[in-house]
Amino acid sequence: MSFKEILGQEKAVALLKGAFLRGRASHAYIFVGPAGVGKSKAAINFAKLLLCEAPCQAEPCDICPSCRKTDAANHPDVQVLSADGQFIKIDAVREACRRLALKGFESSKKVLIVSDGTALNDESSNALLKTLEEPSPDTVIVILATSLKAMVPTIVSRCQRIVFTGLEESVVFEILRREHGVGEDEAFYLSRISDGCMEAALQFHEGKVFTQRNRLVAGWLKGGMGLSGGEAGGASEKKEPRQATEMALYLLAGWLRDILVAKIAADKKYFINADRIDDIIPLSRKLDAEVLEGALKLVAQTAADLRANVNARLALARLNSELQKIA
Repeated sequence: MSFKEILGQEKAVALLKGAFLRGRASHAYIFVGPAGVGKSKAAINFAKLLLCEAPCQAEPCDICPSCRKTDAANHPDVQVLSADGQFIKIDAVREACRRLALKGFESSKKVLIVSDGTALNDESSNALLKTLEEPSPDTVIVILATSLKAMVPTIVSRCQRIVFTGLEESVVFEILRREHGVGEDEAFYLSRISDGCMEAALQFHEGKVFTQRNRLVAGWLKGGMGLSGGEAGGASEKKEPRQATEMALYLLAGWLRDILVAKIAADKKYFINADRIDDIIPLSRKLDAEVLEGALKLVAQTAADLRANVNARLALARLNSELQKIA
């Protein structure tokens, strides 16, 4: 794996490579940004680069024993700290710091990757703080986080921030197609609904959201708008009933939104459900914009009711009663 495989994060990668080339790698970094945008890949690749026996142009060679061991997660000088339950345990932090204080087993550098900085509670943060305050020149700590607000400020203040941004839709589409073999229509759809988060796109793929959308659309085209309990059920058995219903409402909102958009523009690039544009255009001609806006508000209200623990059956019944009027 090289930095070239981390798509959409050119600025973050350039900062890391530049620090390496100048011999000015910081003793501690926070990689901050949304989930699923390449922070973990970047951390592992940076560790490989720091420990690589034959780096070339700020890229690890990928063939030396050090690179191979890091890729296989068994390099003795690369540690990864993860949460055990809700938090990273203080004993795990202490042990990691104890190992950082030792001479490297095989390399001149040692790297500690904290997989979720928001899982550091006050106790574990304090245990890590001493190492951050008195860093050794052969140690690099990389903390991954989706938000700095949930972290202890003294930890944040002692680390250099590297910001990772949400991915562009084209990048999510490319990764789904190239690395996961997702079909073109599904990849485009998932890239539109995942809001720049690769992790979300993959979860939607695994949960068969595209299949659920197709089944729901077939029902809407045949019998009018609405959601029955069975229709709301997800294609994946892993979904809880309420989660499946919330997802179905989200998909319905996207469908209604596209019908409304089609009244203004017919270019595929403006649609979430671009593969169903031939179904959407006729509906946009049939349905009034004010009615569609009202339906969207009703779907949003139903989703809010479910989050407030309103009875799902009653909420859907009220929704269906109103939506059938626009069929």
